Amino acid sequence: MPEAKRYEGVYAAMSTPLTAEREIDHAGVKRVVDHLLTGGIDGLSILGSTGECNGLRHPQRREMLETTLEAVAGRATVFTGAAGTVVDDIVADLRATAGMGAAGALVPPPFYFPLSTAAVIAYYEHVAEASPVPLILYNIPRMTKVQIAVDAVARLAGHPNIIGIKDSSGEFGYFQEVVEATRDQPRFCVLTGSDGMLAAALFVGGHGVIGAGVNVVPDLEAKLYQAFKRGDREGALAIQPRIVAATAACRLGVFPAAYKGALVVKGLCGPTMSRPIPALTDPELAQLRDRLSALGIVG
Repeated sequence: MPEAKRYEGVYAAMSTPLTAEREIDHAGVKRVVDHLLTGGIDGLSILGSTGECNGLRHPQRREMLETTLEAVAGRATVFTGAAGTVVDDIVADLRATAGMGAAGALVPPPFYFPLSTAAVIAYYEHVAEASPVPLILYNIPRMTKVQIAVDAVARLAGHPNIIGIKDSSGEFGYFQEVVEATRDQPRFCVLTGSDGMLAAALFVGGHGVIGAGVNVVPDLEAKLYQAFKRGDREGALAIQPRIVAATAACRLGVFPAAYKGALVVKGLCGPTMSRPIPALTDPELAQLRDRLSALGIVG
């Protein structure tokens, strides 16, 4: 297993550009990657919820990772993702990333079955032992219906091939408990998945964000993080409402179509989503453009 380091900072939960035929849009990936990295963020987390992992065929997932790594060209950290209901398929997806250059993989619990805490621990220990890349636990109970208990995180944080957690529960109390429970693990990162909680997460000892909103305002999220790191807490707090407004503007359609829609109105990719997610309609895209224009995010 590779030696892990703590990955602090701002990471985009990157959208997956698709062609009208629902294939990976290589040119679109390159444009989106350049847009995000120009914003000054630390890296990309692909094939998560915003990246439509569960809507993509397994070969497409590998193609997306290859295309993203080629576009990044060593400029930033890239996390991949593996999700589903069949554990052997999740392990196969992870094994397929061996030697490609991903720094880790975001992995939620399998959805559908109501797993106990003991079952969640056993699942992650099994997958971590089999994976050639370190795992980032992905707590997103709204999607999986499985909450990764704080006790489970505390135990799993000591595994040599588990390097962090992305918490997308939106429960700030839970986030704080996880920070405290893993504080003695110097290589374990606790990242919020809620862009609107970034400043608060940092203030209580969190290490950054993997956020869908980073697609929309990568520069603002990078500036907030950098302000906090240099001790300018007032500056960080002043930026946070602008990030909240940007993510609120994307409350259109079926998640995560509006985050890709923000990239569409920026001229970076097309609106096509993987089935069964409907793309934003033309009126919805126009409404999103108006909202982002009013915020000064697009011209």
